[in-house]
Amino acid sequence: MTDLRAVWTPWRQRPAVQQTSFLLAIDAVTNVIDYGFHIYLARVLLPADFAAAQTINSLLLLVLTTAAVMQPVVARYVAEASLATDLPAHTDFAIFRHFLGRSGLVGLVAVLLVWLLRGRLADWLNLPETAVALAAFMILIATTRPVVAGMLQGQRRFGWFGGMRLGYAVGRFAVGLLLISALGLGLNGAIGAMPLGGVVSLLVGLACLGGLAWQRNAASEPVEEAPSTGSGGGLQKYRWSASTLTLNALVAYAAYMALLSLDLVWVNRLLPAEDAALYATAVLLRRILLLLPGAVIVIMYPRAVARVAAKQLPDKLLWQTAVVVSLPTVILTAVLTLFGAPLIGWTLGPAYAAAAPLLGGMGAAMLGVGLTVIWLNFYLATRPLPFVVVLAGTAVLQLILLQTVPLDLPTVTAIFGVGGWLPAIGGGLLYWFWLRPTLEHSA
Repeated sequence: MTDLRAVWTPWRQRPAVQQTSFLLAIDAVTNVIDYGFHIYLARVLLPADFAAAQTINSLLLLVLTTAAVMQPVVARYVAEASLATDLPAHTDFAIFRHFLGRSGLVGLVAVLLVWLLRGRLADWLNLPETAVALAAFMILIATTRPVVAGMLQGQRRFGWFGGMRLGYAVGRFAVGLLLISALGLGLNGAIGAMPLGGVVSLLVGLACLGGLAWQRNAASEPVEEAPSTGSGGGLQKYRWSASTLTLNALVAYAAYMALLSLDLVWVNRLLPAEDAALYATAVLLRRILLLLPGAVIVIMYPRAVARVAAKQLPDKLLWQTAVVVSLPTVILTAVLTLFGAPLIGWTLGPAYAAAAPLLGGMGAAMLGVGLTVIWLNFYLATRPLPFVVVLAGTAVLQLILLQTVPLDLPTVTAIFGVGGWLPAIGGGLLYWFWLRPTLEHSA
């Protein structure tokens, strides 16, 4: 017992373990509230409206994650700024203001475009026009919130980072209850709660940053002089390196969320409403498996930046992250496979219990997705382009399969599995045969 304590206590006191545990606890509460919201929707909405709400939710997840390209960009430059000794004070806040203004402008333009095209989008997606119009407001939140989250991640303020996620879950659920139960707005109330919950999340992050987020001074300007990723630590290549990293992150996030979301979109477009409702149930449950990867990756990212900047091989960091992500995924997949039917019946209702046979295949696919998430964030912290090509190519392949193969629910599940595992395997091969030798040589 003494020997076990001697090993356990120092391990438990490591900053990475403490931060991961704390963020995981916040994420656990967040996900309980998040899934409570979806269970509530399944209980109060008609099956067709529930499928529509889940389809819009998947599309918004696609938009949110694609627009979140600024999170790793801001986090990387803020993390590098914290390591540099030759930069002015509050350079991190100058980086924040630089990206927040540009991201907000992009968001406003995108909201306007979606509003102008809402009728055509609704027809193509087989969704109500009003629901599409309400969902459009989430785009502004989607473009600005990642800048705040990236700032907190780069500063390693993981408690507040988790607080932003919690704020979205709590705000969305509270507003949803008001709009649906009190005002009787149904599907429109469910969709309208999403951007309003996003406002709550954004306010939580801004409150954490405080007045320094808006304070301009000579020490922190001009914002063009944020750290670059080039060797030598100079500031002159900032605009080019930031643009390159942003473009890589944009393509990578868009491809990743396409892999994670388009299967439900195609099911809602091409299969009967009953099948769409069952598949939406399986998609809702598979997202549980991303709970732990989400917390672990947030902690890993700035450490990967620091490890590579210090010319150290990240082998240990990668395999530890892979074990921590994979083991709970396997356990939860076994639970969902064995007890999926009663779990669905107890939470969402008996009408959705027929989705249980899909859960085993979904879990196997999500194991690959979890490894893909690790590679995605690791390459964005180091040298992203080759993996971005692999990820984008896999997304195109998935889209071709969805468009050309005769679809039923098991077939769509298999296509989703292909999309989850190809980049997971490709990322490993790239690391072992290309990036690791390169890093080893530079070290």
